[in-house]
Amino acid sequence: MTQDVLNDNKTYSLAGTLQEVHFINSVLNLSPSASILDLYCGYGRHAIELAKLGFHVTGIDATAEFLAIANQKAREEHVNITFEQCDMRKIAYQNEFDAIINMFAAFGYFSDEENADVLRLINAALRPNGLFLIDLLNRDWMVNNNLNRYWRHPSGEYVLSYKIELQSGITTMKRQLINQVTGTKMQYEFVLRAYSLAEMAAILKQNDFTIKATYGGFDQQPYGSETPRMIILAQKK
Repeated sequence: MTQDVLNDNKTYSLAGTLQEVHFINSVLNLSPSASILDLYCGYGRHAIELAKLGFHVTGIDATAEFLAIANQKAREEHVNITFEQCDMRKIAYQNEFDAIINMFAAFGYFSDEENADVLRLINAALRPNGLFLIDLLNRDWMVNNNLNRYWRHPSGEYVLSYKIELQSGITTMKRQLINQVTGTKMQYEFVLRAYSLAEMAAILKQNDFTIKATYGGFDQQPYGSETPRMIILAQKK
């Protein structure tokens, strides 16, 4: 990984995060004081920018190392966010959030039954008519394209890389987090169920959601077989 690549991805990280948060804010269209749960928030880049806009944000992730970065960055940015370490299968909120976001392919870690149950828990955590924004990899697009990527944390301290392979609807993700200061490397490998839009529509309906819109990218382009992402905006019935 060359320094030029890292510099390019620092630019992407800053500009890309702002574009993504603008998209989130635009499609959710919430009041400024609304409450948002960032489910599997990673190192908090969306949660922090949303908090800057005035939203009351809670961030949950299963990885302690990511939450340590998120807390550090939130302090540096002087925003108040509640970060908690929790497996998404164990969230226990009831009618607490106006919206829940699940970004960057952070859904599908478990069996189909467990993934469906996560949607049930998300529904329970939302207030009546609450919104659920889920950002998934487009399985159709992945068949013919490469989605391996690198990100550099805005502080310049951390580099995160993903290598993604798709076979028979199952995505294998290899994730590596490198601390540029200490040289420490943390590596994770996990499988992710890649759902089609029809499959997602079915399990969302089963768990009392109605799909309001689908997008193919953060520029709000329509979803299609040639768009890299499958972003679904759903509403609690």
